Amino acid sequence: MVENYQDGKQNKKGFNKLLSIIIAAAVLLIGGSVAAFVLIDKSPKANYFLYEKKTVDFLGKQVEDRYGSELEWSEKGLENPIEDIYEVSAQLNMQLSDSPGYITPEQILNNTTITITNQLDRKEKIGKASLKGSFGNFSIEDINFFITSEKVMLGLPFMNEILQLKGDDFGKLLNQADPMTFTGEESIDFDMFFNQNVLAEEDMKYIEDNYINGLYEALPDEAFTSNNEKVKIGDDNVDTEKITFQLSEKQVKDILKDTFTKMADDDRMKEIIQEYILAQGTSPIRLGESIDVLIPNFDEEYENILQEAITGLDSFMIPDGFTSTIWVNKDIIVKRDFSIELGPTEEELVTFYLNGTLNQNDTDVSLAYELGFVDELGIDYKINLDGELSNNKGEINDSLTLTSDTLKIIYESKETVDKSKKDFNRTFTLSDDTGYAMDLIWSGDAAYDGDQMKSNHEFTVAGDGIPSNAIVLTVNKESKVTDNVSLPTEEEVKDIGSLSLEELMTYFETEVTPQFEEWLMSVIGFGF
Repeated sequence: MVENYQDGKQNKKGFNKLLSIIIAAAVLLIGGSVAAFVLIDKSPKANYFLYEKKTVDFLGKQVEDRYGSELEWSEKGLENPIEDIYEVSAQLNMQLSDSPGYITPEQILNNTTITITNQLDRKEKIGKASLKGSFGNFSIEDINFFITSEKVMLGLPFMNEILQLKGDDFGKLLNQADPMTFTGEESIDFDMFFNQNVLAEEDMKYIEDNYINGLYEALPDEAFTSNNEKVKIGDDNVDTEKITFQLSEKQVKDILKDTFTKMADDDRMKEIIQEYILAQGTSPIRLGESIDVLIPNFDEEYENILQEAITGLDSFMIPDGFTSTIWVNKDIIVKRDFSIELGPTEEELVTFYLNGTLNQNDTDVSLAYELGFVDELGIDYKINLDGELSNNKGEINDSLTLTSDTLKIIYESKETVDKSKKDFNRTFTLSDDTGYAMDLIWSGDAAYDGDQMKSNHEFTVAGDGIPSNAIVLTVNKESKVTDNVSLPTEEEVKDIGSLSLEELMTYFETEVTPQFEEWLMSVIGFGF
């Protein structure tokens, strides 16, 4: 199995991932990302980034006004253990089978209820999930799953003991089962299930201090120009401050060269990228102790790709340099126009662009953006985002449409927000270029009260060939802050990772199988 990750295809995939990360980092730095530091002067350069930040804050405020209670509850889960109880049921209003019988599939489904209890403590890195279900007169209980940063445990209704596997023992079991494929060094990193950030906070701080802040200081003041201009936004003529951020081809290349050179000599940046690849480029299953499984000779590849990028910039073409123009009204970017043409040769030039408008008043926001690129053959690939957002004292009416050449996705929402209570009706419409359309309708209500919340959700599907309300899925949820998440004691668990293959087979044959047969007989009335 290790060899499969060391063939040419996997090496190339890992190499391309590293290249993509480096290019993305460079574009982020040059592309005028939102400044993460306070800008105190009023120069066009400072205002450009300040308006970017205020626009992002404005859009974030639109999200907060609509989903503030959900965001606040989500933040509680970062600092406190949370217990969620989901009760799931369905109503099928159509016949699945014409065959005669006392019990039909739709009757079974309509009399089925599944309850999932989930407990999660992110700080202590402990999780527990319990499952029970009722299928008419037939029920199953006591299915329990536990996870920590080091191990996973499974409790089944027919077993007296809870099965346990430590992540470090995973490879030993695989090696015993197939020593020709597995080395025994394989492991499972359960810690990954508790880490949600793409980059650790200290890594983000390092990039900010050593790259973003430094880049801001390095950008020439003369690259930014400002003047007043009246522009058409929707049906309105709007007075704006127009700021143009423009770099020549040489300036773009110089900034890229300086950035790549600094990265090549920066061991900490190398570690950040290496940790990112390990976290994002693999599953929780570790096939070895080194990143060489993904990219052989990582240090050498890292330095080579940066040196090749630095050397290759001399012949790389960015004929019109970099241009980004924003039009600002009341500190918010109401119009933007960005484009850059680049490629290895004149025949392979492609153009990336982003343009659009944003119009706002006290209650409504309208937006229309176009994002895309034109390839070397002149074919334009673009995505359009259009939206009408309205929030009048908690009465919300939103519509967002995402359109490409072959697909259209429409989101429409009517909601009432009253402090910590909410009623909502949301529709997602999917249609393609053949004319086929389908709706997913999500309605319900939610109430947040201190350290607890309740919500009710109903999902239905409608569309071409799908009768309205043919199937209705109901999910009721109750959540609360809890004291802790408890784990089984050592006396209750069977550590299968400590067993030899022979011991494991004997355990399942002499203990697990008889317990399963006895349980099955008690549930459905017969044995083997």
